[in-house]
Amino acid sequence: MDWPLVGRERELAFARRALGDAEVCGLLLTGRAGAGKTRLAKALLAELEAGGARTHWVRAMSSASTIPFGAFAHLLPGSADGTADRAHRLNQVAGHLTRGAEGRRLVLCVDDAHLLDDLSATLVHQLAATASAFVIVIAPHGVSVPDPVFAMWKDRVAERLDIGELTRQETRELFTAALGGRLDDGAEHRLWHLALGNPLFLRELVQGGLDSGSLSAEDGVWRWSGALTATPRLVELIEIRTDRVDADERRLLELLAFGESLGSDPLVRLGAGRVLASTERAGLVVSERTGRRLDVRLAHPLYAEVIRRRTSPLRQRDTYRILAQTLDMTGARRAEDKPRLVRWRLAAGLPTDPQLVRAAAETLLRKDFPQAEQLAKEAVRLGGGFAAKFLLAQVRIAGGRHADADVLLAELAGETVSDVQHARVAATRARNLALGLGRAEQAEAVLDTAETAVSSGLDELATARAALRAAAGAAGAALDLLGPVLDRNRRGDPLRLAALVVAAGALAESGRVEACLGVVEEGLAIAARISDADAPGARARLEHARIVALCGAGRVEEAEDLAGDGYRDAIRDRWGPALAGASASLGTVALAYGNLRGAIRWLREALATEAHDQPHAFRPAVVAALARATAMTGQAADAPQVPGPLGAWSRAWGAAARGELTRAAELATSAAASALSEGRLALAAEMGHDVVRFGGEAPSPVDPGGRLASLYADHARARDAEALDEVATGFADVGARLLAAEAAAEAARAHRAEGRLGSAGTSAQRARSWLSSCEDAATPALALLETPLDLTVRELEIARLVATGLTSRAVADRLVVSVRTVDNVLHGVYAKLGISGRRELASVVGRPEVGSSPADAP
Repeated sequence: MDWPLVGRERELAFARRALGDAEVCGLLLTGRAGAGKTRLAKALLAELEAGGARTHWVRAMSSASTIPFGAFAHLLPGSADGTADRAHRLNQVAGHLTRGAEGRRLVLCVDDAHLLDDLSATLVHQLAATASAFVIVIAPHGVSVPDPVFAMWKDRVAERLDIGELTRQETRELFTAALGGRLDDGAEHRLWHLALGNPLFLRELVQGGLDSGSLSAEDGVWRWSGALTATPRLVELIEIRTDRVDADERRLLELLAFGESLGSDPLVRLGAGRVLASTERAGLVVSERTGRRLDVRLAHPLYAEVIRRRTSPLRQRDTYRILAQTLDMTGARRAEDKPRLVRWRLAAGLPTDPQLVRAAAETLLRKDFPQAEQLAKEAVRLGGGFAAKFLLAQVRIAGGRHADADVLLAELAGETVSDVQHARVAATRARNLALGLGRAEQAEAVLDTAETAVSSGLDELATARAALRAAAGAAGAALDLLGPVLDRNRRGDPLRLAALVVAAGALAESGRVEACLGVVEEGLAIAARISDADAPGARARLEHARIVALCGAGRVEEAEDLAGDGYRDAIRDRWGPALAGASASLGTVALAYGNLRGAIRWLREALATEAHDQPHAFRPAVVAALARATAMTGQAADAPQVPGPLGAWSRAWGAAARGELTRAAELATSAAASALSEGRLALAAEMGHDVVRFGGEAPSPVDPGGRLASLYADHARARDAEALDEVATGFADVGARLLAAEAAAEAARAHRAEGRLGSAGTSAQRARSWLSSCEDAATPALALLETPLDLTVRELEIARLVATGLTSRAVADRLVVSVRTVDNVLHGVYAKLGISGRRELASVVGRPEVGSSPADAP
């Protein structure tokens, strides 16, 4: 497919200025292969041709470089005199081209000008120097062009324009323009680091993804699943560049392809000093200083992909042997050197200590998950024993492969040699069963059995049981279990970290913000000191708990900053649990603001993380939040399969989206009561406030503390327009813009009811101003901005349901009232509004849903 020209505004402006300058008769376009030189030149020629110019495209080729005028063969007159001298032939061809323009401006574009034969190069120079034509010359960066072409730029007959790679933002814009949808951040990160702004490489990678099905769109967002696949055309283009080397240069490229970045000193010791310079001049490798060390790497990541693919298994093994011996010889002094040395020794078939392999896997768990899993498997194969098997189980849990992890943990339960090992395996298996596989009863049974079998390690089991309680929503019970565990275990070890992780989530749901933030700070400090393998996903869960607590306290801007930092780190690490947690955090922030479109995007991304079907213990909360956010846009989605108060809360919003406000208020009231009984005070307060948003009477106030909970209570108590205006201001001050808009809409209605039309207009304007940042919001309270004043909440509810096309019987069934009640209310509505029947309701109380038609019944 043809891709649009994006990100070249500066280059186009430069070229147009040159074309409009009477003193300039040529333009030299140069840049790396695939940078878009030819695409830019074609765009310029299309503009010139549309403006009346006579244009010609000339493509030089190596096969014609020894033939006089070989590149211009298709433009030469059939009667050209092949026996004439050089000057005569030049004038003959030049005259033919200029006469063929028939008085129009002649523009000639020469692609791959470095391959021109001598006469063709001289012709190009002559046409430009005599102003007979404007010549656009294209040549790759770093190659020698024929002297006449070089003289054009040296003598200032032509301007030179270097075409660089696109920026990351321009790359994103190019993808969006080409495919008509946004690329999700994880895929965008991967594509950017492979294509590095090269438009040709990007296009071929995307085409490979489309052809293989790895790249697909969902809800207007393109996501990548599986490996990035280059098209045969891209492979061929790279092979052409990397094949023009001698044997020593080939070996250097292979070492860099398999070893990635390498220090220049060990390469010089290997005798690569000569070829380092030649391959850098050819644009195949680049050098860069890192501290006091000079590192060398391939000029583009895709070069490594192609070289690795073309290297035979035997030569691969030999390459890894050289790499390992070189690193052994120079000393693995940097932290990243040790896991590299282990990987290279294994790939070379050299003897390797399984303990070193396991340590390398632990180091790579967050940085390179596939490599970590591979090394963990190798550690088991090499006889690493219990520690290696347990690590492999942890890695599988971290990768979302919970069933495989459970099989391995069940085996390990019969191989433990101490109470501590037995407790650790049982605790890990119980968490995996409950949180990863949804088998809570079996998880409890595993813990029960272990508690009767061990005399030490009981705190590990208690922490796991607390995690099960917290996942089931019993925040208070979880904190009761964790208190003694934390009192007894003061050292910053994995056990204390595991307890802090569970406590952070429970404290966030309880509304104890400062306690939660203190626990998160301590937990993150421990997590920074120990291996990710000792507590997979701990950081992701701690950071998410912090975001939930801050949003619940109304500190939304602070939460947004932290969530953004966490997401950027997760994208860089490309580790599933961290990416899922960071996406969920951004979704939580967006929902707190009232940016429903953003909330839906981020929450979906949290649930769609590749290969992590159950990546975090807070998945049910994310599913429920997504259902609420969707319902707040007016879409009544299917109720999510989430148990407890979170499920009831989601169903409440689903009912509200369908116009069943009485049912919505009942469900939200029930959800708030359940959350309160479980000690989840922050959730109970928010659920209770949603009853007010549905037009119902709020349950007894819940006060977990904090500015937001205080505003919930103020909103429930507000009985006049002034009080509602004050509540709206309060919500806006803490960043809850959707809640501010709803309160302002209520205030506008109250002002109108009291005849204060000026104040009503001011409140309505405030509501609309806040709504400008709440994309797609369509909550029940917002409808108050447009609905008639005379209707009660019950009348408005029935009128809206009927306006969607429902019969009186259907409305009665939904609201659990009699058909007579519905009809009586309708007749009262018609009288108040001065309309004759239900056909006119939609224009007064809202539009019916797409595809519905009002019934004819009264």
